[in-house]
Amino acid sequence: MDVVSDPKTFNPALATETTSTQILGYLFRGLTRQSPVNGKIRPDLAKDWKVSDGGRKIVFHLQKGLLWSDGAPLDARDVTFTFRHVYYNPAVATAVRSELMVDGKPFSVERRGRLTVIVKTVRPFAPLLETMGVEILPRHVLEPWIQRGNFNQAWSVREPPSHIVGTGPFVLKEYLPGQLVVLTANPHYRPPVGLEPSPGCPMPCLARLVLRIVPNDTSSLIRFMTGKTDLYGVSPQQMAILKPVQKEDAFDLMVRGPSLTESFVTFNENPRAPLPAWKIRWFRNRLFRKGIALSIDKQAMINIVLNGMGEAIPGPVPRAVKAFFNEKIRPFPLDPQKARTCFVRGGFRYVHGRLFDDQGHRVLIVLLTNTESIERIQMAQILQANLKDVGIKIRIVPLQFNMLATMVMTSYQWEMLLFGLTGVVDPHGDSSVWKSSGFLHLWNPREPKPDQPWEAEVDSLFDRGDTTLDLNARKKIYDRWQEIAHRELPLIDLVTPDQITAVRKTLGGIRPTPLGGVVPHITQVYQQGVLTPT
Repeated sequence: MDVVSDPKTFNPALATETTSTQILGYLFRGLTRQSPVNGKIRPDLAKDWKVSDGGRKIVFHLQKGLLWSDGAPLDARDVTFTFRHVYYNPAVATAVRSELMVDGKPFSVERRGRLTVIVKTVRPFAPLLETMGVEILPRHVLEPWIQRGNFNQAWSVREPPSHIVGTGPFVLKEYLPGQLVVLTANPHYRPPVGLEPSPGCPMPCLARLVLRIVPNDTSSLIRFMTGKTDLYGVSPQQMAILKPVQKEDAFDLMVRGPSLTESFVTFNENPRAPLPAWKIRWFRNRLFRKGIALSIDKQAMINIVLNGMGEAIPGPVPRAVKAFFNEKIRPFPLDPQKARTCFVRGGFRYVHGRLFDDQGHRVLIVLLTNTESIERIQMAQILQANLKDVGIKIRIVPLQFNMLATMVMTSYQWEMLLFGLTGVVDPHGDSSVWKSSGFLHLWNPREPKPDQPWEAEVDSLFDRGDTTLDLNARKKIYDRWQEIAHRELPLIDLVTPDQITAVRKTLGGIRPTPLGGVVPHITQVYQQGVLTPT
């Protein structure tokens, strides 16, 4: 398999970008896991649990005989350490802290004996079982980092691979920057309760995974077509190349519906950003953002970039998430005339077809996206042409993924961003983006408090959604959030591709799943001719 860029960390508590998390998902586990088939919560490190006190208390029972990848036993002390000293430690720069709160208060996480963990919340918390899928960390390895006060430097990409200790099906064997990540089977792995192995295989079936760091889609495609990779995420554009040769090259193309991926453009509304004040005023102007939304030809993006295999996105909940999708929300149509009206109503004016603000500044914006994605660069070029039609000049600056993430989330030196996020099954997972305190609140990060009334309402909606157990009531709450997102447009949604995966016939045990996966579990994948089911 290929990955687009180097990981930034091997510490799950500090990872925020997919270049790290897609690797760490093989190395670490939580108490629970979410089925990619139906989204239901299944056991993982915990063998079972019991909910009581109106949903405010859950007693988890850990599997017996769990071991860390270094052979040390895992018990309830690791769980309490992970929550109390890592995720709830204000000195730790973790993105998940905001998702592990109810009414701004952390969960109470206690242990009873070696194998029992008791989690309590101040109010009923609907996604509690889902959030218990957060990675559990080894106390015996990481506690010294906490005690020294330098946990934020723990398990950097310079750490020797043998120091990275987890409970996942694989362990880190080798990392060569810019080249590859090698994972090998964890000899101490114990599968979740109820997860059946493929016939004739141990778990995991695969003895080794090699993830090549390939900086662009073209290189990844060449590697797959020359037989150097067995599993490849196909872009719609590449179907014309792969489909005619799939039989002779012995691979299958698994095509599913629209993905959970949300592509969007957003603007830097941060008043603390090192930008001219007048540019920040543009970006904080709702009519300006609406004018942009009405200027974008999403159908052209679908036809040209996605080869007709995708759809426009109406809002932050993917259509595949049927339980929470708001069917009343529609994608903004292409309407340049209405866009110009929005700009004028927002205080801008046209001079010889060019757009200026009320102080005489020409509307010229620098748009960032990541170099690794040809599709995003092409979407940026279409957007550039669209906005030229309404008098706005866009300069596209592609950057390497990790540099881009640093500029957006740390230095705040950006104006407009074309990017993407992976959707979630429960809207609670979007709280890190949409709550004003969220770690990934891109357009105005690290807000001390909501600086606009609609943001305060969104915060309140997420709090209510988290503490409401009735599914129908939660649906109404999150419908309102989607309506606000559609009206205020801090993220202007674009398009999502169909999910397509190419799988060589050297691999078995793979099948598509409705929520984005291609296997029920990675441990059930086997290599044909090496470990063949009987």
